Amino acid sequence: MNYMRPTINKGLGLITILLLILGAVSCNKFLDVTPEDRFLQGDVFADEMSINKALNGVYLNMATPSLYGEQLSMGTIDLMAQYYNPKGLPPVWKDQLAVYDYSQQDVLNIFSDIWRSAYLAVLNTNSFLANVENPQKVMADDRKDLLKGEAYGLRAFIHFDLLRLFGPVYPKESDMAAIPYLSNPTEKIQPIITAKEVIDKVLEDLEQAEKLLKNDPIRSEGIVPTNGTDPLADFWKLRNRRMNYYAVLALKARVLLYKGDKAAALATATKTIKEASKWFLWTPEAKTQPGISNPDRVFSSEVLFGLQNKEMYNSYKSLFTKELDERIILTPLPERLEQVFENNQNDYRYRVNWGSGAAVDKDYKIFIKYQDIENEALLYRALQPLIRISELYYIAAESTIDQNTALSYINTVRKNRGLGELPVGTVVKDALQNEYRKEFWGEGQTFFYYKRNALTLIPGRAYSDMPMDRSKYVVPLPRTETDNR
Repeated sequence: MNYMRPTINKGLGLITILLLILGAVSCNKFLDVTPEDRFLQGDVFADEMSINKALNGVYLNMATPSLYGEQLSMGTIDLMAQYYNPKGLPPVWKDQLAVYDYSQQDVLNIFSDIWRSAYLAVLNTNSFLANVENPQKVMADDRKDLLKGEAYGLRAFIHFDLLRLFGPVYPKESDMAAIPYLSNPTEKIQPIITAKEVIDKVLEDLEQAEKLLKNDPIRSEGIVPTNGTDPLADFWKLRNRRMNYYAVLALKARVLLYKGDKAAALATATKTIKEASKWFLWTPEAKTQPGISNPDRVFSSEVLFGLQNKEMYNSYKSLFTKELDERIILTPLPERLEQVFENNQNDYRYRVNWGSGAAVDKDYKIFIKYQDIENEALLYRALQPLIRISELYYIAAESTIDQNTALSYINTVRKNRGLGELPVGTVVKDALQNEYRKEFWGEGQTFFYYKRNALTLIPGRAYSDMPMDRSKYVVPLPRTETDNR
């Protein structure tokens, strides 16, 4: 993909709104985007195809390495979750991230890039919402509602992750200042609001998205493949590559649990499981067999929302491929990896996502979840997961007051990962922590699980636990933001 980045000057308030749509060439035609001169030009919204391409630009922005293509999935955020054991040799920024040293310039630059890229995506989304109401009515209202629903959902999704990263430890500090919430395309500096106010705005956007997406074709058709012959028709297929109805509900459950409203989180999670399970099936065991061609390493049939991201294979090569120098490669200590997976090499996630490094004289396992597959025509190629249905089972388990019911939710996931059931009496909190570590390796959710629960000890990258406190959980706002206030 060829990404064209707009210029972003110092603070959020100085971000220019003369934004370039991101150009790309995708293996799926529904994501093809041609560059436009200006995001806000009227002719960008002159016909339905151009409107579709404008919204696709937001998804492409989200897939860049500074956001979900790397830093908020397999890179920075997983280093913070203690998944990897950097050697402490140059380049040292990986080691600095793993010990939460937010004072070093390289680390500051990473978070500044995340901040700017995320608010750029939000600004794109707001510009889209402001301009899609074309008075010439070039698009039917029902299709326009779907696009608006996606945009509101994306705005909520991005803001929520900014809150989880830069905001306070929510259970204890919901009334503390957090981040700005951008609801309009504006150059003006927006106020920093409290974490509780951010959550309220996220939920408002999700309520709006849910209403607009009530007739999402995913509810009646599931995930329909594209055929490559009709771009307009293909645009409404492969709906799990877009912020669809089920993704909005799943995100809502995630936010409600973060807020501490377990009753509402449970109701939303179980509602979504009941309806979405018809279309989002558990990954067959055969797709994860060792040595097979074209394994489905991301368990694609379970992904409620993900990004079509061919560039994730380049991120994989820069972080994990076995040919990398010892100073650069991200890998866990062997004993820690075995501990995470309970010494069970038949766990589907272990056997399909970890490969041997022996061919290049590495005596440890290599993370291969985002290694490319041979058959480029397969539907799950280049799919980067952001929300999967298994998380809803974990949310339900954490939210229910009945411990046996909670274990049944966890055991449903375990059964579909080739594992035995946890016995009655298992501590649900401990079981959930173990399952998050296995399930979301490379997906950027585990650190947020620790932060949401305000854990004072988490499993460290070495052989001992890592003490945690607010100074480690809360990433400081970029200086480019605070210096301009």
